[in-house]
Amino acid sequence: MVKMKREKGFTLLEAVIGVGIMALVVVALASTTTTLLLNHGRAAEQNIALPQVQNAGYWITRDVQTARTITTTAPNGFPLSIKVPVDITPANDNTVIYSFDGNKLKRALYNSTPSLISQSFVADYIDTGNTIFSVLDPEKGFYQLTVTAVRDRGGVTMSYELSQRLSPEAQG
Repeated sequence: MVKMKREKGFTLLEAVIGVGIMALVVVALASTTTTLLLNHGRAAEQNIALPQVQNAGYWITRDVQTARTITTTAPNGFPLSIKVPVDITPANDNTVIYSFDGNKLKRALYNSTPSLISQSFVADYIDTGNTIFSVLDPEKGFYQLTVTAVRDRGGVTMSYELSQRLSPEAQG
């Protein structure tokens, strides 16, 4: 009896199926890698913009809470003027003015004479078209601040509801 040796290897059909599966795996890996790299860049930009929004929210909230009076300017509320009491006499109040210098939010503090006491940049990368300070209820001293910061492809928007500690009706 003659034994035939069986040849080892792949048939053409097996090879085509193997190449097809390998191509699907490579496309999936390439797609995942591309997505991760693109999202990482956007996330990095958002990580830069987020502290800018938080810083603007912190400083404006702080000043609004202690304010005696708040004056907004149409249409977006900036420049924003806040009278901060120094003592019980309104004539002695300091004035804080928030304004934009390009895409930077600037805070200037004036004494009652009015002389400039200090000036600082509060936040950078501010989208001035989408940063708004609006009056919700002037009698009760309720306001809303929406701040948007954008750095290249990544942007962050946060809204803050603010109120004066001593409402305008209680001051008058």
